[in-house]
Amino acid sequence: MSSVPTRYTDPRAHELRDRYLATYGGAELPVPVESIAEDLLGLRIEERDLGECSGMLRPAERLIVVNATEAMSGDTPTHRLRFTIAHELGHWICHAQHAAAPAPTYCRTSDLSQDTDRALEREANVFGAELLMPEAAVRQAWAAFLDPSGVAATFEVSALAAQWRLYSFGLAERPV
Repeated sequence: MSSVPTRYTDPRAHELRDRYLATYGGAELPVPVESIAEDLLGLRIEERDLGECSGMLRPAERLIVVNATEAMSGDTPTHRLRFTIAHELGHWICHAQHAAAPAPTYCRTSDLSQDTDRALEREANVFGAELLMPEAAVRQAWAAFLDPSGVAATFEVSALAAQWRLYSFGLAERPV
């Protein structure tokens, strides 16, 4: 029987992270999302200019494509890419891995027009957030910093991703 996610957590993300640590070891945080995708799951990650699309999963090719324009802010790498990869891993684990003929997913606003699409995107978001920012570790980081920027730095995610995660656990105000 597969694990069913709660509203803001997903046990499949914990299982994936634990499987990676058991296989490769290393530090638990920040979560090595690129290595999980490539080394553990055998997926390739490529950066391309995707226009309005943040990322896509092409299951038949075992390929995650992330928007290269979101990778850098000037000369500084952004942490948005880490969440995009984690989100696409959510699509892989939750929707494609065991499907007979999984369709590609394109994460852009126009793909969210159907209720089922929104549900799939939300599930991938919850998975990605839980993979990168496990609830217990988020609560521990919040207790240590009491500041979203400290939490974001701990997990190497964007300040907005950290703020949403803190909000989901009732620890911070809703992002604006």
